[in-house]
Amino acid sequence: MVNFPKTVGILPLVGKNKIVLIKQFRFPIKKEIWEIPAGKLDKGEKPEIGAKRELKEETGYVAKELKKIGEFYLSPGYSTEYMYLFLAKGLKKGKQILDRGEKIEEVKIFSRKEILKMIKAGKILDAKTILALFFSGLT
Repeated sequence: MVNFPKTVGILPLVGKNKIVLIKQFRFPIKKEIWEIPAGKLDKGEKPEIGAKRELKEETGYVAKELKKIGEFYLSPGYSTEYMYLFLAKGLKKGKQILDRGEKIEEVKIFSRKEILKMIKAGKILDAKTILALFFSGLT
C-alpha cells in the first residue's frame, strides 16, 4: 500500500465548450500524456485553495469561478490517494509558476469534441481527465 496526500484535479473551461489541457512527461509510463492540471494538497490546505494554486502553477490561468464536481479514490487497491475534482470557469491567462522539478511540455486549449475524439482514439488515457469530463457533464 502507498500512502499518498490528498490531491486536486481541475477541468479548466474556456467559454462553453473549450478545455485547457497540459502535456507532461510521466515517469512511471515513460511517455508524455495530455491531462487536466492536478497536484497534491499542501498539509492543511483546503481543496479549493489547492485547486486555484495548481491551476495557476501549471497553466498560468486564474479562475473567477471554481466549483467542486466530484471526488474519488484513484487506485484504492494500491494507494490512499484521494482526489477532489473542480470545474474552473471565467479564466484569465497569466504566467505559469511551475514547482521546482516540474516540467509541463505544453498548455493547449481543445474543443470538447476534440477531447472526446482523443479519448475514443486512445490518445487520452488519464483516468482523472476522463472522470472530470464525466463529472462535469461535458461528455
